[in-house]
Amino acid sequence: MAGTVIDVTDADFEAKVVKGAGPVLAVFRAEWSSVCQALDPVLVDVAKEYSGRVTIARLDIDESPETTQKYNITGIPTLHVFKEGKIVGTWIGPANKARVVALITPHL
Repeated sequence: MAGTVIDVTDADFEAKVVKGAGPVLAVFRAEWSSVCQALDPVLVDVAKEYSGRVTIARLDIDESPETTQKYNITGIPTLHVFKEGKIVGTWIGPANKARVVALITPHL
């Protein structure tokens, strides 16, 4: 699904994010968070603009507590860039498009 934001869960996080092809931006979020909701259109925009170069995956921390705990997520939104199975970039807190692009660009 190039050019779109995918939703992932505890069940498929490892396969789609950690073992995903190329860089993957994993966004740990919650539906009830207004900051996370404000980030959603930014993620869609970046996914379209960087289609084929980066995968953007959203994980709801309430619906996927195992992955949330595994990666010690204590603040949302938390953005981790995964590449070759490792976290290579992190941003915690509100982010605009420029911040998201700056986070992923070194890993493209």
